[in-house]
Amino acid sequence: MKVKFIWHGKETTVEAEEGRTFLDLALMAEISPPYSCTEGHCGTCEAITETGETIRTCQTLPKSDFQVIDYDKAQHS
Repeated sequence: MKVKFIWHGKETTVEAEEGRTFLDLALMAEISPPYSCTEGHCGTCEAITETGETIRTCQTLPKSDFQVIDYDKAQHS
């Protein structure tokens, strides 16, 4: 599985490890995404998927072979 993260206009694609949330993957790739509580309560880690769905990346696992997680769109909506 691969995940493309978009943050501050930069695109980074990483290999997804099974059982890791999107936030875990972004932190492991040193993307420095927005987050605070890591419990799904605050909403700081919200991002938009390629289908337009808003997710909390600290709670969501990759579900398909390739996904796009756009923090920039979530920060501007």
